[in-house]
Amino acid sequence: MSRFFQGNTGSGRSLVQSFAGRFLLTRFVILLCCGAVILLAGCSSTPVEPPAPLVEFKPELTVKTVWSTQVGHGVDKEDLRLAPHLAGDTLYANDHKGVVVSLQADNGKQRWEIDLGEPLTSGPGSGDGIVVVGSANGQVIALAAEDGKTLWRAQLSSEILATPAVGNGVVVAHTVDGKLFALGAADGKQLWIYDRTVPALTLRGTSAPLILSDIVVDGFASGKIALLVLRDGRVLWEKSIAVPRGRSEFERMVDIDASPLVIGSVLYVVGFQGRIAAIDLQSGRVLWSRSMSSSTGLSADDSSLYLSDNEDRVWALDRSSGASLWQQEALQRRSLTAPAVYKESVVVGDMEGYLHWMARSDGHFIGRFAVESGMRVAPIVADERLYVFSNNGELLSLEVTPTPRR
Repeated sequence: MSRFFQGNTGSGRSLVQSFAGRFLLTRFVILLCCGAVILLAGCSSTPVEPPAPLVEFKPELTVKTVWSTQVGHGVDKEDLRLAPHLAGDTLYANDHKGVVVSLQADNGKQRWEIDLGEPLTSGPGSGDGIVVVGSANGQVIALAAEDGKTLWRAQLSSEILATPAVGNGVVVAHTVDGKLFALGAADGKQLWIYDRTVPALTLRGTSAPLILSDIVVDGFASGKIALLVLRDGRVLWEKSIAVPRGRSEFERMVDIDASPLVIGSVLYVVGFQGRIAAIDLQSGRVLWSRSMSSSTGLSADDSSLYLSDNEDRVWALDRSSGASLWQQEALQRRSLTAPAVYKESVVVGDMEGYLHWMARSDGHFIGRFAVESGMRVAPIVADERLYVFSNNGELLSLEVTPTPRR
């Protein structure tokens, strides 16, 4: 079975909670709910496999905590990806209940903290002197980056699960009903809307928009990715990464929930039950593609792409062709985050609170570190530091050094 129908053994969530948290029903609600009940009843007689046991290896890295701090209550048992945001020497982070903080990245010292008093469902984005977060009731809330003062609120059409983007005087937010909103960064006034139909059944999540100078790119639950002009929302091109197939609504899910990755003139994108593709950013021409299913995200170095697929295998692919370089299968059913590239390694977090380092060369394990609770967002890498945000709201700064040979 797909991991989306499994209980989260690391956090004690039931099978029903896991199913409800991962999917959004947008129409045919009664029919799909009945189908879900039948499916879950059938699953109840089949034991759910536990996470793969941790394998033994000789550590090649030593991990040290530089500082740690608590950010409210974290995700508060919700299935959310509240990724912190690093801007220069400042870290911004928020919890689900409404706490937003600004911290000095080098020592974790708090610059400001504000409690918005309402549920937040996205991590923070920043730029143009503001910090923006998305709420469960569909608001984008802008705070002054300097002191956290609320500057404006803009009401959108539905819940915002992905981090809004800020750039060139524009805030772009993706709502769960398939709309992309552009707002003025100064006042929150609506500039334009890009609207696409949402399938009957989708993953709970959306791709985060990416602003690149005067354009914005984002993926959608239909399996399409689009490039738009930032100032007016004009579509430059749209491309289907995967075409829905199958008889059931589940089989036809091809969501793009992983945020796009742009390196130079090439856009990389991956979808659920679909494909991973490299696309020429200017023309929209597909350079290469291959079957792949992932909903977490991508990272890259000079020559390789890295991703965690929906079977919790970690892959390294050749950036120029998509060919497999290696895969690490020992972390299956551990609900992995997207990978982050750290020096000569790749690191992922899991639902039980472990960080796993793998060698970029061949994927063998070289390090492991435990935090207090599981993770849903990839670590942030900046120079010698890793910043890790756990589900219970603990934010840590880590330093990693080679283990001395004996």
